Amino acid sequence: MSIRTNKKILLSMGISLSVIVLAVVLLIFGTPSRAMPFIGLGLIVAGLLMFVISLHTATKPETELVADERVARINEKADKTAFWPVLVSITIRFWSDRAWSRGIELLYLYNAALFAGIISWSVLRWHYSKKGDVIR
Repeated sequence: MSIRTNKKILLSMGISLSVIVLAVVLLIFGTPSRAMPFIGLGLIVAGLLMFVISLHTATKPETELVADERVARINEKADKTAFWPVLVSITIRFWSDRAWSRGIELLYLYNAALFAGIISWSVLRWHYSKKGDVIR
């Protein structure tokens, strides 16, 4: 098992280890509160996941990392098409809040947009890869 020394891979490994160290320091020297252990443990898990993904990427051959033209076109088409469901979901939630004074916070609006974007992009990417031909 040989590990490639690509600058981006080494940078992501360094960032992930820095996040882990920052989380440990936060847990040890942070002000005690009820949310602090969850924040620290969340940062540690995120850093470990980032490190494992970087290590997995570093052990793959260079030819497996480059996406072919078909995959790139499918991703581009899914990106362009997934924008509209996200825009519609944000618009509906915003105007329903304005019309009925529901008091929707910005965090909930952000979470809804993020959820709609992830789901629509995944479904569209699956659809375009099953469809076979991707027309721009």
